Amino acid sequence: MNIWFIVVILAALQGIAEFLPISSSGHLAVLSSLFDLPENEGAAFSIVLHAGSLLAIVAFYFRTLLGFLKKDQLHLLGMVITGSIPAGIAGIILKKTGLAQELFGDMLSVAMGFLITASILRLTGKEKLRSHSNTELKEITLRQSLTVGFARAFAIIPGVSRSGSTIAAGILSGIRFESAATFSFLLALPAIAGATLLEIIDLADSGFQLGRFSAGQLFLGFAISATVSFASLGLLIKLIKKRKLSYFSWYLFLLGASIMVWQIISLSKG
Repeated sequence: MNIWFIVVILAALQGIAEFLPISSSGHLAVLSSLFDLPENEGAAFSIVLHAGSLLAIVAFYFRTLLGFLKKDQLHLLGMVITGSIPAGIAGIILKKTGLAQELFGDMLSVAMGFLITASILRLTGKEKLRSHSNTELKEITLRQSLTVGFARAFAIIPGVSRSGSTIAAGILSGIRFESAATFSFLLALPAIAGATLLEIIDLADSGFQLGRFSAGQLFLGFAISATVSFASLGLLIKLIKKRKLSYFSWYLFLLGASIMVWQIISLSKG
């Protein structure tokens, strides 16, 4: 298959799925399996895709990030730091043990992740569970911060959406819908930056091999990822304001079930 086509598809998918609650890692795992991409060849490409998403968050929330320079935002900054700790610890453990790569290559685990995300998103549509979601961004408590943080740590599993699980955890812990989304993406900044740093370290250990991707293809992937990520962020915020987050669950239920059927058929033939 044409490598430029693969670059465009994977970069666009990263931009769409990193922020819409459908799991970018799960979708990339599925497509990597379909495109038969070697595990170690995608390191440089993964870095530029995540860097594109990182740039999109910085651009979208630039004014909010500037607010951290003010004294009245120190509480929120503290909550972002606190909420980032669980995912940071989990990410390092999974990376060092190699479990993260094993899960990425296991399509049945990815399918289960999709189904878990779908179930979590359905909960946000339950009026009784979200009726007390009125905490504003500046008022987020330590309990709420850690709840969202542990949700992000759990979402390291491919197929479990980081945005979906953290936004849902925020809403169900009492944070207002729009504030839960903003807090989720503020947590994404250190998480994506940390994951990218670990990937850069791995790439350095291998002598900065680009694999099958050229410098031009990596730049194209970065540009597409950043552009689509920014658009996806705007779309998700609009959907959250309309309380339509749970709508994505139907797609994930169908996708998870389809992958399970695909794997069962593959195993029966093997």
